Amino acid sequence: MANSSDENKTVFCPATLKLGELHWYILRASGLMYNKTTIEIKLREGKLSPIRQEHTDFGKEVGRDEINWWVFKKEPDIEELKKQTTRALEATQKLKEASKLLSGKRAVAYPELLETLRNFAEKHEQEIDTLYQYVRWLNSRDPLAPTILFTYRVWGSTRMSDRTSKLDQSEAEPKAETVKCLTEIVLGLVNNLGTPVLFTAEYDIGSEIYDSAAYDEESASNIRIPMDRVVRLASRLAFEECGEYFEMVRDSLRNILLDVDKFIEQRDFVHDDAFWESFIKKATQTEKAENLLWDFKETVTMWHTGAKPETEQAKVAFAEDVASFANAHGGVLIIGVTDKREIVGIGSGRELENRLKFASDVLSKHVEYGREIVRLRQIVLPDKDGNPKVCLVVVIADACEPVGVRDEQGRYTYPIRREAGLTRVSREEVFEPKMHRKNDNHDFLRELYQFVHEK
Repeated sequence: MANSSDENKTVFCPATLKLGELHWYILRASGLMYNKTTIEIKLREGKLSPIRQEHTDFGKEVGRDEINWWVFKKEPDIEELKKQTTRALEATQKLKEASKLLSGKRAVAYPELLETLRNFAEKHEQEIDTLYQYVRWLNSRDPLAPTILFTYRVWGSTRMSDRTSKLDQSEAEPKAETVKCLTEIVLGLVNNLGTPVLFTAEYDIGSEIYDSAAYDEESASNIRIPMDRVVRLASRLAFEECGEYFEMVRDSLRNILLDVDKFIEQRDFVHDDAFWESFIKKATQTEKAENLLWDFKETVTMWHTGAKPETEQAKVAFAEDVASFANAHGGVLIIGVTDKREIVGIGSGRELENRLKFASDVLSKHVEYGREIVRLRQIVLPDKDGNPKVCLVVVIADACEPVGVRDEQGRYTYPIRREAGLTRVSREEVFEPKMHRKNDNHDFLRELYQFVHEK
């Protein structure tokens, strides 16, 4: 990383340096995440060889959305994450609003530009410290965690590139000079290549004059751009970059909270026995045909077959039933309900335990996917005579990538649930409608909730 310019030394103070340090933790997390999730493969020998990127097993677990991965897969205390993120969001919103006011100001001399940025940081040191402590808190949970503040989902490729700088990821703490360089990037005083904002402003003005053809080439060398004009443009560019930084961090925090709220809502639904009891009762009593989001089965064939060939086929058939929901829009498979929608259950005692373990083992072996997308729930309901029966509710996420089913010979199918029933299609046919999705989800649970409560 290039050394910080002495020309900017007056901007450095405890408040501004905290911005550089917190950005170091964010960039370090982003770099570590890339190294753990991605393999770069050269397609041929030589320095100029094109490179193909492939996901590692960990990369498949993370998927295409680091925020969703952290919230849904890693965070051990979701309520604490919500509390800490809410506090950081309140502080960052103030920083975003205050930095927006900078955009209307114009410095006439470069020292004035630096003083304006320093004064801004010192005036809002409390909010900066709150954000700083939040990033440090994330890092204490996992060095990868701060990457949720720097994702393609929020920043996009161009903004991420503009704020990226090469770091020594082996360092546990940033060096003072590195922090200064990153402070300049956050404040908009240099770009990711180390180019000073004054140079960028002078180049932009010079290009504008050149493109205007207001002079001939013979007199071009005699043109002098007034420094006050350069500084005015430089201040606008710097203030806009500074404001954009807080806007993107603010939007990242908002996205984290959106996923936290979704996680809590879906967790509460999935683990709410009363909800599933209400749903099954309503679904068995409705005159509507079975929805694409749910299906009833009296039992599962694999629990009753004896000969190995039939058992293996039945295992694959069960796995395909589950995968067909994941490849469509997610849904629920309810086992223990007849075609006439009568509650019969799936057994009791040791028989029940064995069947549940059998189902779980089959899904683990035959459903090919990098992340967990199936949850099993036991729900007790009365049969027509009032006797308690245990039904199995298989809750299946809407997968953001194709879910395959592998048979004993290593062959794959990609089943999908449609109006006509289960259909086996190509992997590409499943992928196409999902190609822009960033994460697995249980959004269909809202539709089930509405179904339960509709008059």
